[in-house]
Amino acid sequence: MGVKSYVSIDLEGLPGINGLSQVGPGYPLYRDAREIITWMANLVSEALLANGCDEVFIADSHGYMGNIEYMKVREGATLLQGYPRPYSMVLGVEKADAALFIGYHSAAGTRGGFLDHTYSSRTIYRVELNGIHASEFLLNALYAGEKGVPVIMVAGDERLRGQVESISRDIVFLALKEGAGRLAAWYQDKARIESAVWKAINSSMEKFNEGEIRPITWKTPINVELWLREPLYADMAEMIPGAVRVDSYRIQYDAESAEDALRFVELVAWVGSSGAYLMQGMRG
Repeated sequence: MGVKSYVSIDLEGLPGINGLSQVGPGYPLYRDAREIITWMANLVSEALLANGCDEVFIADSHGYMGNIEYMKVREGATLLQGYPRPYSMVLGVEKADAALFIGYHSAAGTRGGFLDHTYSSRTIYRVELNGIHASEFLLNALYAGEKGVPVIMVAGDERLRGQVESISRDIVFLALKEGAGRLAAWYQDKARIESAVWKAINSSMEKFNEGEIRPITWKTPINVELWLREPLYADMAEMIPGAVRVDSYRIQYDAESAEDALRFVELVAWVGSSGAYLMQGMRG
């Protein structure tokens, strides 16, 4: 039986994504972003199928999570779309044997990171797990690891590389772009990107098949600390059972598992977003 792979694909870490004009419905260049993320989903799917995967699950994991153009998805892939959904970017990862995180960006507060954030740029300023500056990669990799699924490849902003390699040197990392600031990045031409993606997937599948990449797991409890962008968001988030208010902007939580940690971060992001809309409404 072939390998089942799970591809969580975000937008900000993809080549060709150059700013806020592309990040969601209603933005002037969102049409371009949909074309780019669909191209990347198909490229990764094709390479995985060629490497012996008999199932490829693709989780559309940016924004409202309906970016990939379904009618253009290649045969052999199963697509997950829709928002909100529990466990967000890694819902259903336990269906797979191996996970790949594509188009990922650096953690909120990373100098030079292109559109750096962690789960909510609107509400969350910084996330730490056990005192470690945490990216979406780390939160999602721990959740997958707890389900017994290793992350075998991460591709995205070069500014994320150190954050991945500080956790695991076994994961294959591929830079698809290099942040030159919050709203600027370098990236190579499409042909070279396609060649690099194929090589990285070949390498990651080889390492996985040889047992060189293991699931990432941490001892529990896991201390989660969030810096929020407005005291109002912390006012609201401290009502979550187990949350401890540290100061005007910070919330701490001792998570019983990686799943619990991800659930808490996601819940705070949702609560904070409701606070942001409330403030916007009050301004009229």
